[in-house]
Amino acid sequence: MTDNTPKLSGETPFKPEYQEYIDENKGRGSLKIQASVAQDAFPIKDVFVDVSMIYKGKRYSLYNDTTDSSGIINEIVLPSKLSAESRDPQTAPDSEAQYLISAYHPGFEAIVDCPVNIYDRIETILPISLNPLGIGTER
Repeated sequence: MTDNTPKLSGETPFKPEYQEYIDENKGRGSLKIQASVAQDAFPIKDVFVDVSMIYKGKRYSLYNDTTDSSGIINEIVLPSKLSAESRDPQTAPDSEAQYLISAYHPGFEAIVDCPVNIYDRIETILPISLNPLGIGTER
């Protein structure tokens, strides 16, 4: 049986590490989540979405919210590397800020730690397709 319960620590993210992380990631990008079922045919309301990251070997939950009636969470603003870093051949390989997205809704299989990269001044749209519990993903 799949455990559909969100795993939240309840702690404030980063504590002393927050400023250090912000100093390393001075850019800002945004993330839009679109949750649906049946190959994106029907939006799902009230999907609990958690945005986390790994920093210096520790997991931090940065943001969580539920989707609206259109299955959307808009404009999650996240720290990213500056856009100039992605244009420089020497820093380009390290110019991504990666986050882990998890989504939970009763009656659906949980999505855990779906990676997404965030870039400075870019809106990233992440479609999430949930499978009802008891229905396989084979086609």
